[in-house]
Amino acid sequence: MTARAAARVAGAILAGGLGTRMGGLSKAALEVGGVRIIDRQLAVLRPLCDELVLVGGEPALAASLGLPLVVDAPGPAGPLRALAGALAATSAPVLLLLACDLPFLAEAPLRALLARAPGHDAVAPRHGGHPEPLHALYARSCLTPAHALLAAGQGRMGALLEQVDTAWLEGDALTGLDPALRFLTNVNTPEELAAALATAR
Repeated sequence: MTARAAARVAGAILAGGLGTRMGGLSKAALEVGGVRIIDRQLAVLRPLCDELVLVGGEPALAASLGLPLVVDAPGPAGPLRALAGALAATSAPVLLLLACDLPFLAEAPLRALLARAPGHDAVAPRHGGHPEPLHALYARSCLTPAHALLAAGQGRMGALLEQVDTAWLEGDALTGLDPALRFLTNVNTPEELAAALATAR
């Protein structure tokens, strides 16, 4: 029996939010263009990732997708704690961290993040001065500073990106992938879902 090749890229989808602005609905299971968001995301991620995990969310959803479920460590929930859990639960040198409410996730932007990864702790899009930490890449070197921030009571993803060596995907490098930046569209509210459905049509 040959040994399994070491994982090179991990992917983690954050599905632990309460979806309060969506009336408590699971955003991962919302359909846009006739496809559940989570299914589209996995179709994009599988060719890129050697490991895939679901962070938070319903155990039944993870089981139905055949994904390991990473449960947040004790403490206030949030994406920084979820990132720390995902890095601890996977073995690849780098991890793509994605919110579960990105209906137009695309392969090219993720490949652009991976291409910038060597020599950096993190790679994230930034548009109009606003970082996108939940469509970003994090190296294993982020685990220690993430734990330190959590221990200090700081849960902001932006604080981590400010502290580590972050390469930014911005300007022409970002809009060249899609001038409309649809791959960064998320659906946090019914209005945003309606807009995404219109875009998909």
